[in-house]
Amino acid sequence: MQRSITSTPNRASNRRGFTIVELLIVIVVIAILAAITIVAYNGIQARARDATMRNGAAEVAKALQILSINQGQMPSQAGSGTTVAVSNGSCSGGTGGFVGSGLYPCTLEDMLVSTKLLPVGFVSSLPLNKTYGSSSGYSMMYYWCGTNQVLLLYSLESPTADDTSNLNANMTTCGFGTIFRDTYGMRASMLLSF
Repeated sequence: MQRSITSTPNRASNRRGFTIVELLIVIVVIAILAAITIVAYNGIQARARDATMRNGAAEVAKALQILSINQGQMPSQAGSGTTVAVSNGSCSGGTGGFVGSGLYPCTLEDMLVSTKLLPVGFVSSLPLNKTYGSSSGYSMMYYWCGTNQVLLLYSLESPTADDTSNLNANMTTCGFGTIFRDTYGMRASMLLSF
């Protein structure tokens, strides 16, 4: 009997791994997908912070309106130039400025907290103004605009075209230049009438 010799294929020689080019392509595709995901995530986070800031500005505006009704007049000025702490919901002196407590002897937030229209630490709970400073108090400002109006300004990371247009129109109406936008990073505003 003659035995036939059949060769069995060498399994080691048939194994094929990934080439360097294939590995590089996979790595590049994964990197591109990761970059797209990170950009989308950051955009979502910025919009969420902007929504929080808009809601916070609306709360401050509402509290200002209630304070003016309760006092029977426009709220007293607070902010830069104030000389003493809040007393009976009012500040003495002041020319407006940053809203957050602790920045001046008496701020708008101090007045609204003392009258129980805002909770303590409200402004510091808002998103940071990434354009100016590191204090959360720098996220919102207000200034008088005429005899019965206040301009409430606030920072946004991704303002819309409407935000920018409204801000520019309000600053023109109040006779302000571009300092609030260019220096202090305010990107939106509300003009409040009393």
